[in-house]
Amino acid sequence: MRLPVFLLAAAASWLSVLTDAPLTYIVLGASAIITEELAPIFGGIAVHEGELRLVPLVAGITLGGWVATALLYAIGRLKWETIRRRFPSTRATGTVALRVVRRNPLTASFFVRFAFGLRIVLPMACGAARVPSYVYLPVSLIGSFGWTALFTAVGYVAGEAAVQAIGRLDKVGEIVGALLVTLAVFAFLRWQRRRRERKAERRALASRSAPP
Repeated sequence: MRLPVFLLAAAASWLSVLTDAPLTYIVLGASAIITEELAPIFGGIAVHEGELRLVPLVAGITLGGWVATALLYAIGRLKWETIRRRFPSTRATGTVALRVVRRNPLTASFFVRFAFGLRIVLPMACGAARVPSYVYLPVSLIGSFGWTALFTAVGYVAGEAAVQAIGRLDKVGEIVGALLVTLAVFAFLRWQRRRRERKAERRALASRSAPP
């Protein structure tokens, strides 16, 4: 979440102007890639207050986030090396993301909306890694739905208290999210290394026990 705290304080005014019209759901969906968790949380609050309907809200934000990640996937597929040359500071993050995608494309495709700190890089890495579109598109759509449903539920259950909580935890959430992603990447790489070592040990043991 990167929005200034003063926007969080304006949640009440957001709710007062929301109307149950198709344009509202389209705007919320289109803004999800920028507002991140705030769109489904505010939407959930509005559903709780009776201003919006649940199904169109979830559908709009799910599709909005999914279309954005699909475009990033296409950019990564076509322009990955150009982006790496143009923005050298992204090379390290992009390399890690690319390795993760190549080791588990299904998991990476599902978590493109959940990946704190990697929501731009990870879908582009999926494209650069040549994850097939028939895999990436449906799996990322399912992930977008899960992400939308989760944070809509947070807004619906917590109500306006969610806005105050996010205002206090905005920066902390970014740091914790980045740490969790980093730890998950290193844990995955360590697990892969240990699995290769166990395979090598089993092959060595099998070769020793084989009759001459």
